[in-house]
Amino acid sequence: GGGGGGGGKKDKHAQQHAALATLYGYRCEALYELGAYDASVRDARDALECERSSRSDGSGASDRPYSSSGRNPSGGGTSLHPERGAVLRAKVSYLLGLSLLRGGNVKGVEDAFEASYDVAEKALEDASDIRESGNKPSITHKRAVDVLKDTIQGATEGKSTLQEYDVLKTKLDTGSFKKDFIDVLDRALEIAPASMEWQIAKVRHLIGRRRWFVVANHCEQVAAKRVQLEGIFTGDLADLDPFPGIPPVKELDPDFFAENSKDDTPLHLRMLSPKATRDAAFRMPKEIMPYYLRALRLEERYSGAVLVGTALVEFDTMAKAAGNDYFAENERYTREWERLDNTIKMKEEGDLLFRDAYYDRAVALYGECLDIDKGSADFDGSSNSILRQSSSWPVARSHANDAGGKLHAVLHSNRAACFASMGRYEDAVKESSHAIEIHSMYTKAILRRARCHAKLGQDEKAKADFNRYVMLVEGARDHPYPPPNQGSACYFDMPSNVSEEQLDKVKSEMNELGIKPIETRNNRSTMRSPIAGQPKKSWLNKLWCCKNNAASQVVTSPSYRRPEYDRAMPEGGSDQQPPVQPKRKVSFKSSRQARPPGAIPPPQSVSPPDPPSKKVAPTIIKSRPAFDHPIDASSVVVDPTMDYYAALGLTSSASDSEIKQAYHKGAKENHPDRNNTKEAQARFLEMKLAYNVLGDTEKKREYDKANTPKIDP
Repeated sequence: GGGGGGGGKKDKHAQQHAALATLYGYRCEALYELGAYDASVRDARDALECERSSRSDGSGASDRPYSSSGRNPSGGGTSLHPERGAVLRAKVSYLLGLSLLRGGNVKGVEDAFEASYDVAEKALEDASDIRESGNKPSITHKRAVDVLKDTIQGATEGKSTLQEYDVLKTKLDTGSFKKDFIDVLDRALEIAPASMEWQIAKVRHLIGRRRWFVVANHCEQVAAKRVQLEGIFTGDLADLDPFPGIPPVKELDPDFFAENSKDDTPLHLRMLSPKATRDAAFRMPKEIMPYYLRALRLEERYSGAVLVGTALVEFDTMAKAAGNDYFAENERYTREWERLDNTIKMKEEGDLLFRDAYYDRAVALYGECLDIDKGSADFDGSSNSILRQSSSWPVARSHANDAGGKLHAVLHSNRAACFASMGRYEDAVKESSHAIEIHSMYTKAILRRARCHAKLGQDEKAKADFNRYVMLVEGARDHPYPPPNQGSACYFDMPSNVSEEQLDKVKSEMNELGIKPIETRNNRSTMRSPIAGQPKKSWLNKLWCCKNNAASQVVTSPSYRRPEYDRAMPEGGSDQQPPVQPKRKVSFKSSRQARPPGAIPPPQSVSPPDPPSKKVAPTIIKSRPAFDHPIDASSVVVDPTMDYYAALGLTSSASDSEIKQAYHKGAKENHPDRNNTKEAQARFLEMKLAYNVLGDTEKKREYDKANTPKIDP
C-alpha cells in the first residue's frame, strides 16, 4: 500500500507541474505579444522547468514520451497534445529564443532555437509512428502536428534572423561605416526593439544630425508602445515592472502611432499633444528621457516641456519622501529644466523688446538665448553670467548654432529681422543664412535673405534665392510629405505651408525686381497626392507646432509697398499661437518695465545702416523648364543630413573623377528632354543638387567633415 501511495503522489505532482507548465506557456506567449520580453523570458524558463518536473515525477517517462509504445505522463495516451508535453516544450523554447532576441540579449538564443527544433522534429517522428500503427489521429493530435510544423519553421527563421542580427551588431559595434548607419540601426531595432543599447544609439545619432523633431518622435513612439504594458506587472511579475509607481496614463493613446489610426499624417511626422507628452515621459527609458526633454525645448514645444518637467519634479519629490531617488542616476534632468526656464524667459523678453522697437537689445537677448546650449564663455571669455551687455552683440554671428533645432533656426531668423529693421542688411543676410543652414527649407528665411540681397543690390544672389523659394514651393505641391531620415532637419515653415496666393505675390514681387520666376513642367491641374486615395493637403498644417496662418509667414521689404516688413513680429513661441504663459511656479515676467503707450523709443546703440541699394536692372531670362535652370552656387547650402553620395550611386570613398562621371551619366539618363516622368525629374534635380556640393572642392570638404555624427556627451 505504501508503494502505491508513493506512486499516486508522484502522478499527482506530475499533473500539477504539467498544468503549471501549460499556464506559464500561455502567459509567456501573451507577454511576448505585448512586448514584455523580460517577463516572457522568465515565464518561458518556468514553463520549461515545470514541464521537466512533470516528466521526472511521472512513471514511465522518457526522453521521447509520445512514441507508439510510450505513455504520456499527463494522461494523454499515445497522441500528441498542443498544450502539453513535447509540443509545449518545443513551442516555449521557441518563444524563449524570440524573447531573448527581442530584448537584444543574444546569449542563449541559438540554444533555445536548437532545442525547439530538435524537440519538434522528434515529436513529428513520433506522430508518424502513430499513423503507421493504424490508429486514427484525433483532431487534437492534428492540431498539435500543425503547431510542431509552425515551430520548426519559426525556429529555422529565428536562427537566420539571429545570424543577421550578429552581422548588424558587428557593424554597429565596429563603427567602420557611416553611409547606411541609420538603415542598419533601424533594422537592428526592428529585430531587437527592447535593446536599450540601440535605442540610445539611435537617439544619439539623430542628435548628431541635429534632427530634434525626429528625436522627440522616436521617444514618443517608444513610450506609446509601452502603454499597452499598463497594469500587467502585478502579482509575481511586480518585481519586473520597469516603471514602478508612475502616475496612471490619462491622455496617451497606444494606437497614436499605429498605421491604421485615423490620422493620415505619416508616422515620422506625428507629434503628441502637450498633455500626452506628460504620460509619454514616464513610459520611456530613463536613459533617453533627458534627450526627450531637450528635444521638446529645441522644437519650441514649451507647453509640453513645462508639463513634463513639472510632473517629473513632483514625482521625484514624492519618490524621495518614500525613500527612493528617481533621478539619482542622472543629473541631466535638473540641467534640462534650468535650460528650459532660461530659454522661455529670454525668448519672451526678446520678443517684447522687438515689439517695443528695441532692436539692438532684442538682438542681444536672442544671442544670449542661442548660448544656452553652449559653454559659458563661447565668444568673449566672459563669466557664467546669464545676461551680458547688448554691446557684446553688434554684429551677426560668424556661424550657426551647433545644436540645431527649431528654436535656434527661429532665433537666427529673429536676429535677421532685427538687423533688417535697423537697415543692416548684410548682417540680416548672415543670420538668415545661419537659419537656413539649420533648416534648409526654411521658406521665411530664404525669402528674407532674397529681399536683403535685393536691398544690397546683389542681383544674382537675390535671383538665386527667389528662384530657390519658387522651386521649393512648386515641388511641394507634388510631394508635401518629406521622407523619413531625409531632407531638412526641421519640419516647420515648410514649402508646403505656402499658399497659392502667397506664391503669386512673391512672383509679382520678382517681376517688379526684373527677375523672371522659374518655370516648371508641373501641371497643377493633374497633381495628385503621393499617398494614394488621399486628397492633396499641406501636411504640416496638421501638426500643433505649425498652426500659424500661412499668410503670417511671408514678409516683404518696405521699398516693395510693405512697410510692415521691417517691423515683422518675431517667430517662435509655444506649441500653439499666440504664446500662452505657462502655469509654473517660476516667473516668466519681463525684468524690464514695458514702455508706456505713445512713449518715444530710445535711440539705438548700433552702427549706421547699410548703404541703400542700387536700382535693380531688369534681367531677361529665357523661358526654360525648372530643371534646366543652373543652380547658383550661393544658393546651395551644404546639408549634412543629405546623402549626396547615394544620390549619385557612389560611396564616400569616390574620387572626383568618379563623381563627375556618375553625375554626367545619371543626368543624361534622367534629363527631362529624355525622360519626362515626375520620378525622372525628381531624380535629375537630386543628382544636380548632389553634384553642386560634391563637385565643389570646398563644399565637398565641408560636407565630409560635417557628415561625421556628433555625439552629445
